[in-house]
Amino acid sequence: MVKLISSLLLFLAFGLNAQAECDPSFSTSVGEVHGKEGCQFNKNLYVNSEITLTKDKVWLLKGGVFIGGDNKDSSTITIEPGTKIVGERGDDFLSISRGSKIFAKGTKNEPIIFTSAKETNRKRGEWGGLILNGNAPINGCLIEDGKADQGSCTDTGEGQTGNYGGNNPEDSSGVLEYVRVEFAGFEISTDNELNGISFYGVGSGTTVNHIQVHMNADDGVEFYGGTVNVKNVLLTGIRDDSLDWTYGWVGKAQFVIIHQYDDEGNNGIEADNRESKMNSIPRSNPILSNLTMIGTSAEGPKGGEGILLRHGTAAEIYNTVVTGFKKSCFDMDSKETFEVAGNNTVMENVYLSCDKNIKINDEDGFSDLFNLDTWFLEEQFGNKMVADLKMNKWVPQAGSPLLENGEAPIDTELFFDEVDFIGAVRDADSDWTQGWTTDARN
Repeated sequence: MVKLISSLLLFLAFGLNAQAECDPSFSTSVGEVHGKEGCQFNKNLYVNSEITLTKDKVWLLKGGVFIGGDNKDSSTITIEPGTKIVGERGDDFLSISRGSKIFAKGTKNEPIIFTSAKETNRKRGEWGGLILNGNAPINGCLIEDGKADQGSCTDTGEGQTGNYGGNNPEDSSGVLEYVRVEFAGFEISTDNELNGISFYGVGSGTTVNHIQVHMNADDGVEFYGGTVNVKNVLLTGIRDDSLDWTYGWVGKAQFVIIHQYDDEGNNGIEADNRESKMNSIPRSNPILSNLTMIGTSAEGPKGGEGILLRHGTAAEIYNTVVTGFKKSCFDMDSKETFEVAGNNTVMENVYLSCDKNIKINDEDGFSDLFNLDTWFLEEQFGNKMVADLKMNKWVPQAGSPLLENGEAPIDTELFFDEVDFIGAVRDADSDWTQGWTTDARN
């Protein structure tokens, strides 16, 4: 009997020790981190096999961690609900290469958290960010007859985070569900910065819902071309632009909250087609519905435009409220943007509530194309300028004009949920941000 008990104790001890060990094929134990066993990735790791990150450990990035090669050595990283991944330096980031996948499927009770290695006194830009590279089309490439070559256009992400672009609109980079990215966005050099989450040429086969980017130093999320669709997106305390797109993004988004903090913030949406070739195709033309955008306020030390459309982009924007932005709620720049707006850009059921609702750029000579005030108020359906929104944070209160209307855009692919309200949240009972997000400032 004594022998049996001794054997059992040895078995239990062995099992506990085995559970505490880090996978030596790609990581090393570094002691306790955030209250759990810390496993540090090997420096500048290139992963060419399937790996799983478990929630019983905290995983430390060390330099750039690349999952798979560029459409070779394709691999998969699976992250359990409740798992925490942390970075210590600006060049610590996780990059999913073209042809590889991430399966980060958190839950409301156990979100997956990417954050700073610090537990206190955190600030924006303490580590890099999360990067997804895909094979969906981007714009900017030309062939001899001057037409866009949509089949072979590729580019390289900022910070040398991987190549992206291709000819597969339905490409999949995996799944992001109930994922938080905090205190990231390191500036490697001027105009070479990492976003909270970068979607580089990511295809519509990728599933993205319930994501938060919080206290990021550069942009919250940015779409570089691609066709990926996103739903239930919370962007809080972003120093630069909260939602950014360029290079021909033609995806969809519904239920997006942008909440700037008074100390920092630039534009709520900064939207481009392409800066140097503004009529490149595929032209950026996403469909967005049910956004609530709250700026730094006119009195704040920093701030920008609510929605800035420029450099030839188009967009369809529905059921959206924009309030509190320092410069204006809505601005349109670049002759090419005005030229395409008459036929391609749509704004319906958009409510503006800023000290300056629409910025008129008469000095740029675009007023001869059309008057932006008239275009917004008279030629589109249901748009309003509203003095009192009756909102508590992003939640409409009784009597709010945001509860009057709302209608989902025509959707042949059945991505959009039917709605009868303006903004990202109908009421406190349906506030999808509850239970898995954060508002910690440090």
